[in-house]
Amino acid sequence: MRTQAAKHYLVIAAVLISATIISTGVRADSDKNEDNLKALRSVPYTTVTKDESDPAKAGVVRFKPSKSYRGYNLYCSSLTSEVVLMDMTGTVVNTWAYPDVRPRVWDYARMFDNGDLIVIRKFHDVIKLDWNSQLIWRIELRSHHEITLLPDSTIYVIGREIHEHRRLRVRFPAIVRLSECGEEIERWSTFANLAEIKRKFDQRSFIDTILDSLIADGVDPKTWEPLTAHAESVKAEIDAWPRRYDQFHMNTISIIPDTPLGGSDPRFGEGNLLICFRNVNQIAVLEKDTKEILWVWGEGDLDWPHHPTMLDSGNILIFDNGARKRKYTRLIELNPLTEEIEWEYVGDPPETFYTPERGSSQRFPNGNTLVCEGDRGRCFEITGEGEIVWEWYNPAMRVNHREQVYRMERIPPEIVEPLLEAHRQP
Repeated sequence: MRTQAAKHYLVIAAVLISATIISTGVRADSDKNEDNLKALRSVPYTTVTKDESDPAKAGVVRFKPSKSYRGYNLYCSSLTSEVVLMDMTGTVVNTWAYPDVRPRVWDYARMFDNGDLIVIRKFHDVIKLDWNSQLIWRIELRSHHEITLLPDSTIYVIGREIHEHRRLRVRFPAIVRLSECGEEIERWSTFANLAEIKRKFDQRSFIDTILDSLIADGVDPKTWEPLTAHAESVKAEIDAWPRRYDQFHMNTISIIPDTPLGGSDPRFGEGNLLICFRNVNQIAVLEKDTKEILWVWGEGDLDWPHHPTMLDSGNILIFDNGARKRKYTRLIELNPLTEEIEWEYVGDPPETFYTPERGSSQRFPNGNTLVCEGDRGRCFEITGEGEIVWEWYNPAMRVNHREQVYRMERIPPEIVEPLLEAHRQP
């Protein structure tokens, strides 16, 4: 009981600290450069909703079977440390869990067609479990945010590297490829490829640009770097509290499917990688083998985005959080050739749909879209016209705060139902 109570207090503390950091007031123009640099520091992700949640809203609260796209919904409940698979009514059909001596935040999970599961336990390890939660393998890896399953059974995850850059200790993401057995077989480091990234990306939100602006304004950048500006005792405190600078904050690696667009424009060819750099408001396409940067878009249009995916039409569906300026979230469908937005969804009124730190969207064959409003622990399905035809709230609560959900994925019945039949108890 004592341990559980301490955990609850830590959750509330994280919520209050994050709320204090995020809810900054309006500053004078002369302070904007300092504010921009401060914003680049990693704010620790909370794991429960900032505001208290209505416990009466739990599970599936809206379901229109004739309009929704049928399937089974997979998600992580991070503090509960389990993965849940449920049907359209909210009935749980399977869960995966793995015991540990210390609680771990379960960041994201993907299921193979045979029922095996890959789980990222944030900044700690990657584990593979079978349908019955038996451990297949485990590797220590400071990974987060993404698991991409490839046709050859290899796996992409996002790794985190710490490098000294401009006299700062900076987090740089890496695309890490794992074998079917969990061995690292390939790594593309953003730090090692920083020169190419700076040539091809818009640099307005880069740390380098902000530092140069500070220097031009007569500000000493060292005052913003605790590891060089403070005593060794402060260094230990900073190392224990995750506030290092975060250059790009990659959150997505998705594989481009076979589309007519790819047939006519090799930049968008099948198998190339579509990635997202949240902190610099841009998405990009990498060549699948060389990782050459082929296409970049977003700065000035996107605001801390997540989860771009290419649709069968060749358009790109983007979850645009709106965390820094807009203060409401939108979904957009972008034509990557014309760079025109051809479809958009916002809440009515806009602020009723807002998740600053998390979120995902999944387009279905019938044109509907599954939306994960992660910071509020809410997922919903909309038609192309914006009608909500399925809606769910995470029933897991901690001290009147709902557990957040990073992503939800809907899996077709033809994959799940044979597994349920095979594992049905006699």
